[in-house]
Amino acid sequence: MKTRNNSSDGKGRKGVNSPGSFSRSFIQTRRRIADSFIDLLSTSEDRKQEVRDDISIGSTPRTAYYLLLSISILIAAFGLVTNSAAVVIGAMLVSPLMTPIFGISLGLIRGNMTLLRKAFVAEFVGVIIGIGAATILGLLPFANEVTPEMLSRTSPTLIDLIVAALAGTAGCLAMIDERISPVLPGIAMATALVPPLAVCGLCIAFGAFSGAWGAFLLFFANFLAILAISALLFVVAGFVTQEEMGSKLEVLKRFLGPVIGLIFVTVLLTHALVGIIGERRTSQAIKDVLERDLATERGTLIEKVIYKRKGDAIDILASVTTPQVLSPRKIKEIQNKLDKRLELHSNLIMRCQVTKDISSTGSTSGVVGRNLDGEFISTNLNPRVKRLQIAEQVLREMFEGYKGLHLDLDNLDLVELPHCAILIASIQSSRSLTPLEVERLEGAIQERLDDKQVRLLIRSDDLVDVTSKGRVLYGRAHFGNLSAKDEVAREDLERNVKTEITRFKDMFATNVDAEKRREGWSVRAEVVGPRVLRPSEVKLIEERVSKGAHKKVSLNLWCRVELMVNRNHFISIEDFTKEQVEKRLTRDKSTKTK
Repeated sequence: MKTRNNSSDGKGRKGVNSPGSFSRSFIQTRRRIADSFIDLLSTSEDRKQEVRDDISIGSTPRTAYYLLLSISILIAAFGLVTNSAAVVIGAMLVSPLMTPIFGISLGLIRGNMTLLRKAFVAEFVGVIIGIGAATILGLLPFANEVTPEMLSRTSPTLIDLIVAALAGTAGCLAMIDERISPVLPGIAMATALVPPLAVCGLCIAFGAFSGAWGAFLLFFANFLAILAISALLFVVAGFVTQEEMGSKLEVLKRFLGPVIGLIFVTVLLTHALVGIIGERRTSQAIKDVLERDLATERGTLIEKVIYKRKGDAIDILASVTTPQVLSPRKIKEIQNKLDKRLELHSNLIMRCQVTKDISSTGSTSGVVGRNLDGEFISTNLNPRVKRLQIAEQVLREMFEGYKGLHLDLDNLDLVELPHCAILIASIQSSRSLTPLEVERLEGAIQERLDDKQVRLLIRSDDLVDVTSKGRVLYGRAHFGNLSAKDEVAREDLERNVKTEITRFKDMFATNVDAEKRREGWSVRAEVVGPRVLRPSEVKLIEERVSKGAHKKVSLNLWCRVELMVNRNHFISIEDFTKEQVEKRLTRDKSTKTK
């Protein structure tokens, strides 16, 4: 059996994979593209006349035209001051400003001075009315805040000119070809002629003349780009004959002003674009330094960075979210690194917004947002930050297990020494933790970190809970739900304990709490005096109050050698303070009476 040759069929003709076949396919494809483009720009004479009439009518400076333009400008201005993109888009759809630009373009190409004159008047007067209306609105009381929608239109670049050129191309094609005319509203939004004029007027009202110039430059760039592109397409589409155009010199004379303006605007916007690129590089360099150095700070994330160059110096304001305020030493270190990276003298200010990300098992760090898949994304944690996070999680888990003791972790820091690392935990507690409890916490952290060299130091702030009854020794004595009979019994018992304690010379019971138990009463008392009561004395008090209460009483005394002493007697600090307060109240009352 013969094998068929891939390069020819049985009749000796070349196969589809031959070089000649590929060349013919390429030529055919290119011809189709050219035919499609020619078909797009091929317009019947009736359609050409219809387009000319539409442009002529739309370029006529009538009352309805200016009224519609004023409405669109006011809608845009309201959208800008309220920062509503939807309202600004609505203003673009209402605006009639693009048609007179087509009129100016067609008038220049054809040498039609009548069309050129009325289109220019419509556009020029429309611009003046638009800026004026926005200025008046900006002077009203409710328009006093600069919004992102306004700021985005005060710094145009070459990219805006390119967008305007593309939008102008689409707009002109939609005007020429009735098959794509329905997309004209979308093209009106892309050209964005009205919002820059509105921003220009608002900036004038705010006294921001640099911003007003930038906004007007954006409008002017859109205007010239649409003018140039539409003129080219009108020529290619056959909207003008050679006789109407005249000589090349005449065309050049008519377009000399727009060409010079377009070159001028292009140079300005290119310079602005180069400046923005340089600023973005500077901004990225600042963020790189900040992110690298703040990676060692637990839970610290950069929110916003703004800066201003002043000759050889640069002022930087970095807003960050952090669980604790950064130290001046840390900011100085970052500032020195910025000096080297930027080759400028930097003045760094960190605006710290104290926040904390908490999960069900403790603190989390490094969560920066969501990706395009909707998933939470996190930064790669620095080893030091990871150790802090795990240690904090262990402490929070174990603090939850403490019963009857309030423990609140305020802050956790890590000090790394040559031979070990010390975790410093600042806590608030209703009592100081014992060394045994700290040892237990330290062991749990070492086990979770798999590092026996880590040590734990607890820095405790003791909490003092006080109600109108006194210091809280038993919570149920202050907030319990007792029957009226038991409430009376509790008050009598506390009063008896206080009386029995004061039988001993210079001893004071500053606070007494009694809590009812199944087998009787449990009593805690805070006692101050020049000495500590002996166990035998506590037993004697316990027996006396038990006999009076007709129930078993378990008594625990917290004895403190802490008294105010004068030449006459001992007095507890609480009683001394009470005397001073009562004297002041009496003195204030007598002063008011007089």
